[in-house]
Amino acid sequence: MAFLPALIAARDPGCAAWLDATLAAPPLPGTPAFMRAFAAAGRRLRGAPPPGGDEVPALMALGVATPTAWSGPRLLRAALLAAAVEAAGGTAPAGLTAAFRTSDSEERATILQALMLLPDPARFTALAADACRSSVQPVFEAIAGDNGFPAAHLAEPVFNQMVLKAVFTGMPLARIVGLAERTTPALRRMAGDFRSERRAAGRLVPADLDLLLDAPSADGIPTP
Repeated sequence: MAFLPALIAARDPGCAAWLDATLAAPPLPGTPAFMRAFAAAGRRLRGAPPPGGDEVPALMALGVATPTAWSGPRLLRAALLAAAVEAAGGTAPAGLTAAFRTSDSEERATILQALMLLPDPARFTALAADACRSSVQPVFEAIAGDNGFPAAHLAEPVFNQMVLKAVFTGMPLARIVGLAERTTPALRRMAGDFRSERRAAGRLVPADLDLLLDAPSADGIPTP
């Protein structure tokens, strides 16, 4: 994906040269060489401006939901990751899973936010589903919030559980990309049951839960 390296070059020619040298023989995801390069990328481009101008719609067209929130290190890591995954071919899902498991929270967040930029992103559904179960809030929010991958690729049961976990953990539902299109009667029943349980226990019902229940579902079936 040439667009990401172009973004790097526009911000720091030195970083662009480092990226070119690193990708001359792309390290495969999960290997020690990849993990070293991925960590090093996080120390570069700090303080670089976020995407702006024409860069924003271009990144959104590639699947980045909120380009202006992307830091320089995240852009650089995404460029490295996309090239490494392309070089890995059919071994990419296993390699990326291995990389994810040995990464720190910030590295994991970058991997999750970059999933839509990777070749054939549907291959990484199992990794995304596993991230939805993470107890580390920044990691969970990296897949659930401001990320087009769940709406595009997660199966209905996994997506629905992710939505309810967002409510439970306090992540605003407005950050879930494609929620309106993925809201189904099953999700609304789950949300209704959760609301009833909270009320029966005398606990506060998150406002987002009411918004979900009041919104029309994808097939137009009203709330029971």
